[in-house]
Amino acid sequence: MIEKMQRGFGTFGARRIVAELLVVFVGVTAAFIVEGFRSDLAERQQLRRTSEGILIELERYQIKALEHADSIQTRIDRWQAHDRAGRKAVLDFYRIPGAPSPPSAAWDAAVSTGVASMFEPELRLALGYFYSEFLGIHQNYIRSLEFIEQVALPAVQRGPQAFYDTTGQLRPEFKARISLLLEFSEDLRQASVQAGELEAWLRTGKPPE
Repeated sequence: MIEKMQRGFGTFGARRIVAELLVVFVGVTAAFIVEGFRSDLAERQQLRRTSEGILIELERYQIKALEHADSIQTRIDRWQAHDRAGRKAVLDFYRIPGAPSPPSAAWDAAVSTGVASMFEPELRLALGYFYSEFLGIHQNYIRSLEFIEQVALPAVQRGPQAFYDTTGQLRPEFKARISLLLEFSEDLRQASVQAGELEAWLRTGKPPE
């Protein structure tokens, strides 16, 4: 009788231990699931906020790039109209107001925090290429800006004759700068189109055709 009771208590104890272990296992598993859900939710929120910041930058690029391109073209067209009419005129080059380089904080943050890796590979590559090229053409513009501030603006103060050589032709350094700025203007127009395509891609998840 005692032996049977001992076996009964032993079986009960084993079941209790198994039940307790099962409770612990379920609790730990549930904790991992909840933590994984929270982590996934946090990543999704971070990706959403980063995407919103990049979208704002891309929208701004579309507008500002065209504004600057038009302003550069307008100033040069104005001078060329005088030149075709045989009138000497100063070259009043357009300068981008404020910082000469566009803001890229949203993309920089995406790269530095690793959020950029969450984007689909083709989109990530396209965004990286765009930002690299867009910032690159502004670096080229900065060299033109240095010329404008150091050479062209002082020439403006001296009047139209400062832009022409003794034969009445536009001096070579100003011809070269006109070509470079027109090239920059065209680059800005192309960048505006690319920014629009990337914005649509980021919003819809569909790459441009």
